[in-house]
Amino acid sequence: AVPAEGADTRTIPKVARPYTGGRPMMPRRPPPQAWFGPDGRLFYAEALGPMGDDPAGTDIASIRMDGTDRRVHFTLPDADEAAVSPDGAWLAFQEGDNVYRMPFPYGGTGSNTVRIAKRDGQLPVTQLSVEGGIHPRWRDATTLEFVSGPRYYAHDVTTGETEEVPIRLELPRHIASGTVAFTGARIITVENDVVLENGTLVATNGRLTCIGACDAAGADQVFDATGRTIIPGLIDMHAHHHRDHLGIIPLRNWESAIYLAYGVTTTLDNSQWSANVFPAAELVEAGRMIGPRVYSTGDPVYSGDGARQNEISNYELADQNVARLMSWGAVTIKEYLQPTRQQRQWVTEAARVRGMRVTSEGGDLEFNMGMIMDGHTGWEHPQSYVPLYSDVAKFFGQADAVYSPTFMVGGPGPWNEEYFYQEYEIWKDPKMRRWLPWRMLVPVTRRRMLRPETDYSYPLIARGMVDIIDEGGWGAIGAHGQLHGLGPHYEVWMVAAGSDEHTAIEVGTIHGAHFLGLAHELGSLAVGKIADFVVLNSNPLEDIRATADIEYVIKDGIVYNGDTLDEMWPSDRPFGEPYWVDADALLSDDRPTDYWDRIRREGGS
Repeated sequence: AVPAEGADTRTIPKVARPYTGGRPMMPRRPPPQAWFGPDGRLFYAEALGPMGDDPAGTDIASIRMDGTDRRVHFTLPDADEAAVSPDGAWLAFQEGDNVYRMPFPYGGTGSNTVRIAKRDGQLPVTQLSVEGGIHPRWRDATTLEFVSGPRYYAHDVTTGETEEVPIRLELPRHIASGTVAFTGARIITVENDVVLENGTLVATNGRLTCIGACDAAGADQVFDATGRTIIPGLIDMHAHHHRDHLGIIPLRNWESAIYLAYGVTTTLDNSQWSANVFPAAELVEAGRMIGPRVYSTGDPVYSGDGARQNEISNYELADQNVARLMSWGAVTIKEYLQPTRQQRQWVTEAARVRGMRVTSEGGDLEFNMGMIMDGHTGWEHPQSYVPLYSDVAKFFGQADAVYSPTFMVGGPGPWNEEYFYQEYEIWKDPKMRRWLPWRMLVPVTRRRMLRPETDYSYPLIARGMVDIIDEGGWGAIGAHGQLHGLGPHYEVWMVAAGSDEHTAIEVGTIHGAHFLGLAHELGSLAVGKIADFVVLNSNPLEDIRATADIEYVIKDGIVYNGDTLDEMWPSDRPFGEPYWVDADALLSDDRPTDYWDRIRREGGS
């Protein structure tokens, strides 16, 4: 708190952070909220169960301004945003990404906690939105404001009427202006297995305009790519890379930048908090933040009620959930383990009517087959049965299903990411040190388990995926956010273990574009497509691990240095210093980790 006349700040309450299983749940929760209410008290929303009773819920508590007399008025087991009106007459809360209101019997609460929920709370509630409502706030004692995607709402509690105001903000898309050419390269087009030797690639205004025997004389900038290999930009279809910033996203953001630096020009960030991922996607599209183009499912369609989910008990509710996510920017729905086939069919039909694809959390073989029968476009995570037999491969292939194994996690045996951690000292990789915070790099890569190679299942998983592809289906890479940066390359390399180098590149590019419904724009090098490609220093057809040996990354025709992400064309613009790098943590000596901090505090050099 800070007095209006000015003074030092002081802490009144300390708000509990929600934890579950030893890990903070903050990526899907808004920051702590506080507001003034009746009797000069400070009201605030606090995570339920700091000891783990119900880390997804919320308490509405209040205290005096001196920090004493704490009272808990309500407990909301399925909500994480709430607001008390300034006069203490009303409570608004968000549950299932919709807004509800109810009278606040202020004088009758505070000694005994009242349980509030949309279905089975102790007091009646009124639902104010059905296709999305978040961030409820009181403008005054009678006007409740909330938003949902491109819409603003103002609800009058005296009349019961809600005004809807469309929000429209248009900014130019950040694409290259002018013509750039790369000459003398080997070009792996991923178009009908065509590989061009000593070819030229030309892009104008962010689109590919010539590939092969091209005249580069009229280009604004020509890069000599002799001895290099050009491949389409990688597409990570299970990225999980917007978890770190609670909806307050820095414009120089390592979570986005590291993917582009490693040649991933498009991602699908599924099962992600909508308030993080959709704003990040728009910041990238507008050129305010450097990173891959981002698509997402937003929050998954889980089973049961919660702050970000609704029990799917009929088709109408399924359609409302799909409509909400689509209006926020989702291109695909992530259906997450609905317990009955009827519920799954409600979700897939609602998505089909709206022209959206549906991916799902894979399970065992029978479960996955049922999901495809129920209309899912594909599924994620490995089949628990390996190898796959021909009848199963034929079923999934003829259904045009997409199998995204996420080789890094799951499958029989240990998680396959650990195979690469045991190979070499990844934490010493200069590029990984530059782009991945030390706290993210060290825990998984230094504490390594050494196992026989035959313990790992990825060759069998890859062979099963390729069998499905051979029968007409599709695959995808998806590193699950396990190791940002190199993770998508590990996925490509693991595909090659069950097929060949060219197939692995196809799965890492055009197959992902198909999954998104964007194969006409992305995933291969053809005239008219978006200019997303990577210039490699060596040939991945000879050694698939060359995919990580990157000289340039080109997205929307803009050329970036593959190590630093400095823009090289059409502008000369440095990325800037990676503020997340802790140089002290990278020192190779035997001094304590806080040594240099202490020296600076004591005035030393």
